[in-house]
Amino acid sequence: MEASDHSSKLASEMEEGRIVTLSPCEKDAVVSPTLSSGTTFVGSTYTTRGVEDSPKGFPYVASYLDSDDSFMIYRRFGFLHARLLLNKQDELRALESDLRAVDRQDWNDASRRKYLKSRTKDNARELAANATSRKQLLETIEKKTLEYGQLLLQAQQLVSLNRPADRDHRSVINMTENHTPLFEAEASFIYEKEDLITLRPGRETAFLDAFVERMLQMCHCKPIQRLFCSKETRAKSDDPNLHYFTRERINAFVTFIITCFILVVLIVPIWALYHITTNTNGSATSPTCLGVLLVSTLIFSAILSLFTKARRHEILAAAAG
Repeated sequence: MEASDHSSKLASEMEEGRIVTLSPCEKDAVVSPTLSSGTTFVGSTYTTRGVEDSPKGFPYVASYLDSDDSFMIYRRFGFLHARLLLNKQDELRALESDLRAVDRQDWNDASRRKYLKSRTKDNARELAANATSRKQLLETIEKKTLEYGQLLLQAQQLVSLNRPADRDHRSVINMTENHTPLFEAEASFIYEKEDLITLRPGRETAFLDAFVERMLQMCHCKPIQRLFCSKETRAKSDDPNLHYFTRERINAFVTFIITCFILVVLIVPIWALYHITTNTNGSATSPTCLGVLLVSTLIFSAILSLFTKARRHEILAAAAG
């Protein structure tokens, strides 16, 4: 009876697209599969956890945010980090002042200057009741400094993360407003636009990547879905208004477009220079050739700047090469 129920459940999930079966060739090719988040490997099938499989509430929101890199949007709590840093900074300021006062007292007394020159003597000295030794003060400073440094580096890492794209931010807002999985107070984090960060890698927010994804969403149809969505990706949601695309396929398509652009930019100037020099017999071609080189270099730099996430020095090096 249990085996029959299990078979019925598998058949139902296969119809819904939750379980993706592998062909005999795919079974032989899979050795150690790398699974995306929310996908489990059972025998010869991939079981994909759909967004709608989670109950309404935080489980639903977590499944939605985890369903695609674009939706991994969270708050960095910049104000709280600033308050904590200021608080710990002031604690260290006070401890630094106390340490300077202890050092100054020992220096002003000739009989106690030896404590500044020997850590062993300083640790072995007898202090008055309720007095704090330099060793205890330094231990407190060490603890506070480590906490301050850790918090400072954490704040720096959060600030260095990318801001979410407007389209991704709007998608998460639409989810919270249309499905209302959370109460108003719990869902208010998504409206803190200046405090939001995304865990999505930086290159994925390049102009061409965003343009391709927007065009795919606008031209969403069966051929597009089969070309840019794997079986696992299509099984993530049953919502007709929610479109998922396989990241590797989009990256491959974007790389192909960039390669074509670069080939055109590199070949067309060479053809133009050859055409100019052969038709003019080499006379008065220097200004024209310089103009062709200048325009082609500008176009090449613009392609790198708009279509990729190359940094300024990388664009400069590529243009100079």
